[in-house]
Amino acid sequence: AIGPDLSHRRTLTNSIMEAASVREAIQHTAEENKESEDKTLARARGYAMEIAADYSHTTIRALELFLNWLWNRLYDGIRLYNLDNLTQVARDHEVIYVPCHRSHIDYLLLSYVLFYGGVMLPHIAAGNNLNLPVAGPLLRRGGAFFMRRKFAGDALYTAVFESYVDHLFTHGFAMEYFVEGGRSRSGRMLSARWGMLRMTLGAHNRGLRRPLAFVPVHFSYERIIEGGSYLKELRGGEKERESLLGLLRSARQFLRQRFGGVTVTFGEPLPLPAFLAQRPT
Repeated sequence: AIGPDLSHRRTLTNSIMEAASVREAIQHTAEENKESEDKTLARARGYAMEIAADYSHTTIRALELFLNWLWNRLYDGIRLYNLDNLTQVARDHEVIYVPCHRSHIDYLLLSYVLFYGGVMLPHIAAGNNLNLPVAGPLLRRGGAFFMRRKFAGDALYTAVFESYVDHLFTHGFAMEYFVEGGRSRSGRMLSARWGMLRMTLGAHNRGLRRPLAFVPVHFSYERIIEGGSYLKELRGGEKERESLLGLLRSARQFLRQRFGGVTVTFGEPLPLPAFLAQRPT
């Protein structure tokens, strides 16, 4: 349930810097920018520290106590279905959770139900717009790693990020990412974004100790806490940028309300090797 040993972030950064793809990107970037490799290496280390989670069991326990209070304050109950689908496949596969994305509550709720199910918590791909003061470090210690919305034009950042994702897979960590990329404002599924899927297939092709399996997760809310802002955006209003002040203002507002019940459903697992074996080469 605890998962593999967690190296210190600096130790993790050192191993990422030693990856062949990162060393090649450092050399290429240094030549392209006409700067020393030491300077480029320092920038690559900064990228790794910007990206990497800083998982803490103590923080997870504190978050469990806080979320237990929060759910009782906001919701009338949490219904959980098909957890057996997950526990069976998790015995001999590396699990990748691919939830629908309706709310910021999604990733908190998934980690919460996994914790109570005695299942290893995933490392969660999060947009760097959530790397806010106070909230960002807390999410990072809860397993979040941060990614830019766009990688284009920065080969060094791309190499560091892909090496970090590969490190998580090769060391046996569960992972969670939203294939849609962002939250759905309408409740409908959004078109897939392929970046994380491409990195997942790359790790599979390079060989892993255990096969990968995707586990779909669906969240159904009677009322969604971002409902007011979604309606505003659908009526033509601009999307509000995440900020600590906005987070605190929203928290004060929704803590005074009740949002009905929540349902979390685990779908049928999709083992990647079996799926690929059915496709034409």
